[in-house]
Amino acid sequence: MLSVLFGGFLIAAWAVLAQIPAEHQLRCRLCNNALELTDCTTQVVCDNRTEDCYMDKVITETFNVVYRGGCRGRDYCSGFAAPVVGKRDEVIACTRCCYNEDDCNRKFCGIKLITPNISQCFSCGSQSSVQSAVRNPHDCLSLTTCDTDEVCYAKDVYNPGSSPSFIFGCQNKYMCRLLMREVFNHLDQCQGHFGHTPYCQSESAVCDVCCSDTGCNLGDCHSIRERLYSLYKKGLFNLDTLQISMGP
Repeated sequence: MLSVLFGGFLIAAWAVLAQIPAEHQLRCRLCNNALELTDCTTQVVCDNRTEDCYMDKVITETFNVVYRGGCRGRDYCSGFAAPVVGKRDEVIACTRCCYNEDDCNRKFCGIKLITPNISQCFSCGSQSSVQSAVRNPHDCLSLTTCDTDEVCYAKDVYNPGSSPSFIFGCQNKYMCRLLMREVFNHLDQCQGHFGHTPYCQSESAVCDVCCSDTGCNLGDCHSIRERLYSLYKKGLFNLDTLQISMGP
């Protein structure tokens, strides 16, 4: 179960996760008067049958530009009903909705990371996390902004006699570069040979993986690692930047 944090937000989020079937869960960035994306440090789970993710760019009565985002009823997003602005003297400079992928609203209305080349990563169970380690990777709803010398990190933890837990956070980028080079080198040598040679025994349950794109570390470590390795073999994952390329 998720920890009690953010004034009860995580308990509410756990209840939503339990109530909405997995195939209808849409994760949206939650922003409340944010100045940039690093101010939006949690996600909220919406029901994609009736809701979309949204992002509003609002000019307040004190002439500040802020961002608000989360879940919004599809009637509002389709134009059949008008969203309510927080105060009468506020105006909306931009409003966008989406439902095509999780966290899709983080790209809308000009909201961005003011400092370039900074990783914003899921953060659960690591030293500085506000949310504890989770038993299901997709129960992690908290994000953090890494230091300039860090990137995103994920780890699967297995304890005898209990189900695995998953840790997410930031890790030193230079250590991560070395880690991913060693991981991919091992996979290069062992693809198709696991369990058949002394060097390529069956894969260990222990797993560590790094990447540097926003939110790239959510999921089971083994699945992330296999996905990144597949992209690397296609020339779409850079071992220096640890970023995914969209290709030509």
